[in-house]
Amino acid sequence: MVIESQAKAAIPALESLARGGLFVVAASEKRRHSGFWSRYCHEKQVYPSPRHHKEAFQQWLLDYLARGNIDMLFSLGHYGAPAVSEIQDDVRRRTKLLAPNHDTFMDAYAKITTMRTAIAANVPIPDSWFPDDEPEGIEGVVDRITRWPVLVKPSIGVGARGIVWCHNADELREVYPRITAEFGESYVQDFVPPGGMQYKVDILVDGDQRKLAAVVYGKTRMYPPDGGSSVLNFTADRPDIIDYAHRMLVELGWEGFCDFDFVVDPRDDIPKLMEINPRFPESFRMGTSVGINFPMMMYRLAHGEAVEPIVDYPKNHFLRFLPGDVLWFLRVDNKRRFSTWPSWFRFFDRRTAYQLWSWRDPGRFFGYLAENASMIFDRKLRQERIRSGSGSLKPQRTETT
Repeated sequence: MVIESQAKAAIPALESLARGGLFVVAASEKRRHSGFWSRYCHEKQVYPSPRHHKEAFQQWLLDYLARGNIDMLFSLGHYGAPAVSEIQDDVRRRTKLLAPNHDTFMDAYAKITTMRTAIAANVPIPDSWFPDDEPEGIEGVVDRITRWPVLVKPSIGVGARGIVWCHNADELREVYPRITAEFGESYVQDFVPPGGMQYKVDILVDGDQRKLAAVVYGKTRMYPPDGGSSVLNFTADRPDIIDYAHRMLVELGWEGFCDFDFVVDPRDDIPKLMEINPRFPESFRMGTSVGINFPMMMYRLAHGEAVEPIVDYPKNHFLRFLPGDVLWFLRVDNKRRFSTWPSWFRFFDRRTAYQLWSWRDPGRFFGYLAENASMIFDRKLRQERIRSGSGSLKPQRTETT
């Protein structure tokens, strides 16, 4: 069973499990979306929203697992994965779940504990300050900052929500209490200037933190163009970044799949950890497109079967989210439009996979269009999807793909 099947990350999970010979149940709070229209979805289930009705969702899930014949649960999404983690002991009494314990999950989900873990594991991060550790609170932090701007970041958040720039001490004094009041515990971090490549790492480890597979990929095009979600990724040869991610999982005592965001700081050319995503990212198909079948590896691992480690993957292979790449093309200037690497007009290349489109499974693309048709009548949703809204607070680049 794959929950939050409306997410782009669900498509490769559904496909990999179904092609592995399994009967796959797709479950979501939405009735029309790409996962339900995929040929690899064998059964559809609709549940209460884990974002707005978490307890109802959790009860629905436990009731379904109690009466169903589900032998493994895959929890995806910003809201579904934390909600499942909270009740994982009850879930494990009904089915198999490959995931760390809830305390470890939250250590990765919360950015403050992520940064502390990175410091302990000797993994580079941007300069970070934690006002709750200071006797004088934010005043103790202000006195230690030597360069501006800095960012105030909530410890728990989705994407760039709540992340605010501060260009001087007075702004920081005004913004920090407001963000903590709205989003909870927060911290202050040095702003990494543009110019360095952003990378993601998808990695799978067993209960002893033995690395079973990993892939690093860079964001060569994003929407919005100057900092947003990736619309074209490429597999990269960065064993140093894989090593940093693995160190984090060893320090955490992790088990299962995890995703990381790094950005290269152009001031010192060092890749620095920005956050951990303890779930499948939207660009999850990058790994499966280059031969790393994470879902079936996880299935076998959860069932106690031997899993042979994958030690390498092909480089300079691409994953494209075409709707977002079209928006990128429409928004950038002509110079970037026609000099981008790889060429925007390279559509039929053996090294390029698409997040949604597949000749073998066209239904998922039309399901995506059906889901997004609601944008025509919902201005707020339309602005969220195409990032056309503006506000008084300018966030840092979105750090989740």
